Amino acid sequence: MTEFFADGWERILAHNGLSRFADFWEADFEWFEPPNYRRGGWSGASRVVLADPDGGEQVIFLKRQENHTRKTWRNPFSGEPTFRSEARNLRFLNSRDIAAPQLVYYAERKSDKGWQVVLATRELTGYQPLDELLENWRREGWKEHRAVRQRLIPEVADLMRRLHAYRQAHNALHAKHIFVHAEECRACLIDLEKMRPRLTRRQAMLRDLDSSNRHTFHLSRSDRLRFLLHYLQKDRFDKQARQLWRRLAEMEQRKQRKRKQ
Repeated sequence: MTEFFADGWERILAHNGLSRFADFWEADFEWFEPPNYRRGGWSGASRVVLADPDGGEQVIFLKRQENHTRKTWRNPFSGEPTFRSEARNLRFLNSRDIAAPQLVYYAERKSDKGWQVVLATRELTGYQPLDELLENWRREGWKEHRAVRQRLIPEVADLMRRLHAYRQAHNALHAKHIFVHAEECRACLIDLEKMRPRLTRRQAMLRDLDSSNRHTFHLSRSDRLRFLLHYLQKDRFDKQARQLWRRLAEMEQRKQRKRKQ
């Protein structure tokens, strides 16, 4: 995938002077996230407001990186740009209607400085990281947001179950990587460069449920139980649910012991 335009977006981007790789790479957009320099390369993101040729505006997040690679089973020696795997995973989720940012444009080229990569996604309007929302609920009082919690937690559980049905593990499923729209009770996944297939659905499930369980600070026991039952599509705590609950508790305890060593 050396270059990709999402359906309908080539016209919008061209209307704004963004028709080819060089247009994106050389554009002087203000940094939304200042470039991160490490290991001889850099990456950064810009929030770009585009004029829609049919009127109105479209907003994208444009990420650019140079010489940021990692080794993979596809490229065990030379490695591949980290944005390449993110774009691949976004296309996978977008094509299966699993909630994630829409991939608008992707392109890469090899230069004397290493890989240069451009990745653009449509802005998630009205969303915020789940960890921020949980902190707000804790500060303002859990009871004040009981109705929203009861609707939103099942949405997050549904999203994760659908991902794992394809034997895919997010592999970094912290609360900050789950974006939620509290008013509309919707959830989506972000930061997908580490998403990988697992041999079984259970492996994907345990990997991600362990991560999310350890990184959803302040979430109550009753909310965790509600999440687990909805993930398993059960209306009561049966043998399967109890086994999974114990398994996650054991995984958390093992990680805590390792941190203390």
